[in-house]
Amino acid sequence: MNLWRLAVRATTPADRRTILTTALAIVALGVVMARMPGNRATVYRDNRPILALSMDRDLTTEVAGRLGPVKIQVEGGRIRLLEYDSPRMIGTRTGWIRDAGGTTACVPCGILIRVEGEPGEETREYDAVAH
Repeated sequence: MNLWRLAVRATTPADRRTILTTALAIVALGVVMARMPGNRATVYRDNRPILALSMDRDLTTEVAGRLGPVKIQVEGGRIRLLEYDSPRMIGTRTGWIRDAGGTTACVPCGILIRVEGEPGEETREYDAVAH
């Protein structure tokens, strides 16, 4: 027996409407909750803001980290940790971030970058902060 016919026989019209409505609601929720691209980034050292960057123009800059200078690159509306003196360079593996609420960090250097959006936009908060 055909799977479609079996599904039609096993459900009522109300069941099928409920399934369709639920599927559409899930898709709509996904669209609404999609992250918005950010327009600025804040660089923190030891949980204190030290630099605000616009993500509208391309640049490479350097900030002082605990282990030495940390290069940060902004390009095409996205930002990344480019290079620094750290044992494993884990922060560079995050790659480019662009969405509001996105973060990347070099913990040994004490540097964190957070992308922010327009005032009033929903952004996700940090999962945790370590001191």
